[in-house]
Amino acid sequence: EVGGLPLFGSRPSLALNSNLHSATSDNLVQVILHGITEPASSDLGYMPAFGNSMSDAQVEDLVSFLRSQFAPDKPAWTGIRETVARVRSSLH
Repeated sequence: EVGGLPLFGSRPSLALNSNLHSATSDNLVQVILHGITEPASSDLGYMPAFGNSMSDAQVEDLVSFLRSQFAPDKPAWTGIRETVARVRSSLH
């Protein structure tokens, strides 16, 4: 529950998300732009794609924030803007 409201589906801590601890931002950018239509586990739920509603700069800011907030022991990623452009231009 959050504020008395039940949560639907599981909300695992982002600090445990392996995408935030990996050497590159590729997987995280992929998830933000394309979403998750088939979760690895049925209790994890889906995530909508934000590729059509966020600019490259917004995705870059979000990815940088998530890395620093939930993987503070890891170095900041570089070349995020280029990764966003590459992932956006590739087919899902």
